[in-house]
Amino acid sequence: MPGQSLFLKLVEKDLSEFEEFLHHSSDKDVRQLLTELHSADVADIVERIDEDSRSRLMSLLDSVRAAEVLSLVEEYHQADILEAIPEDKLPEVVEEMDSDDVADILDDLPTEEAEEILDAMPKEDSDEVRQLLSYDEESAGGLMQKELVKVTPDLSLAQAAEVVRGQADEASDIQNVYVVNEQGLLKGFFPMQKLIFESPQKKVSEVMNENFFSAPVDLDQEKVAEMFRKYDILSLPVVDKRGTLLGRIMVDDIVDVIQEEASEDIYRLGGVDTEEHISDSPFRSMRLRLPWLLVNLMTAMLAASVVGLFKETIQRLVILAVFMPIVASVGGNAGTQSLVVITRGIALGELEFGNAKKALFKEVVSGVLNGILIGLIIAIVGFFWVGNPVLGYVLGLAMICNMFVAALAGTAIPLILKWVKVDPALASGVIVTTFTDMTGFFVFLGLATIFMSYLI
Repeated sequence: MPGQSLFLKLVEKDLSEFEEFLHHSSDKDVRQLLTELHSADVADIVERIDEDSRSRLMSLLDSVRAAEVLSLVEEYHQADILEAIPEDKLPEVVEEMDSDDVADILDDLPTEEAEEILDAMPKEDSDEVRQLLSYDEESAGGLMQKELVKVTPDLSLAQAAEVVRGQADEASDIQNVYVVNEQGLLKGFFPMQKLIFESPQKKVSEVMNENFFSAPVDLDQEKVAEMFRKYDILSLPVVDKRGTLLGRIMVDDIVDVIQEEASEDIYRLGGVDTEEHISDSPFRSMRLRLPWLLVNLMTAMLAASVVGLFKETIQRLVILAVFMPIVASVGGNAGTQSLVVITRGIALGELEFGNAKKALFKEVVSGVLNGILIGLIIAIVGFFWVGNPVLGYVLGLAMICNMFVAALAGTAIPLILKWVKVDPALASGVIVTTFTDMTGFFVFLGLATIFMSYLI
């Protein structure tokens, strides 16, 4: 398709050609191009073009398409895209969006702006969005959408099909029809194909599945994501403490959660604020990174203080300064390896306190074995470099000890942080690195001090 070919060309180069086309083409030509592009591609474009081009493009989209684009742009761009939509068109666009997407957008807006948009919406829709906004955004309630199809068990499948047809415009992507009693309590569900393959005369109670999974409205989003992964489901009903059906969570929202949680862990392991983005200004990036760099500075000073204890040893045998970074660096990498494996296990729910001993034993044994092999190599290198076998022994022993501590710290520290209810990804990296640096320097220089008479 011409539109897709142009989009691929834009992605490979830049968007200047598209902006040029947008400024010099008629509304009809721009609309024609937009019809040939997928909404996700349009979302990618509006994130990257200048403000004037963005406003022109959003004004040429119909309400349904604009709603799709707005729901697909990255969260940190949504406020800018929202401003690009003409004010008289905004209520129509918001009304076309799923309630969970509206809640996500409004949650990031100033209260006054959010209230203006809510007031412009139909009361029933605004009430639903207000309810979603009352839940923690990282809970099942914050993820769910109110649009769903529900029927009572006494209906026939023919009657249920009529209900589905009547609600199809409001509830998109209907996969399961939920069954509730007169009080609204969730009693089961049945997949949409039942309406096609089963006899229309059958009762809903005859075909519904009463063995179902549901998420409590206050369940953390990581636990919700784990349910989707474990049970391989595409949608999940959300209920309150009584079992009243409140909404549903779709798999596309869980994909966003998984990406968000993974990005958050990567950022935190790297000592970067989760609010930082590639499009941020240099000053914003500087402000967000500075606190972690200051923490790192303090931990580096702790490691330096250990080296300071042995300054006389280093003065007497300067060659030790050459090997110090090697011992600390390899130990730090070993600790990071254990840390990543353990943190990932905790995040995926594979590692709990019940099987922590097994994980700790495995990591420590693996660390010691690697320490022996790496220690043997560095001992040989030290011997041939300096010509003194004792320096080789000191290097080898220091490496084995540091690899042991690295594996122990890389496993135990994230578990301890989880126990005290601190995100392991947030602080583990700095602590583990500090441990390995201090241990590496202390053991290596301590052994060198003890055997100094054999090294000179």
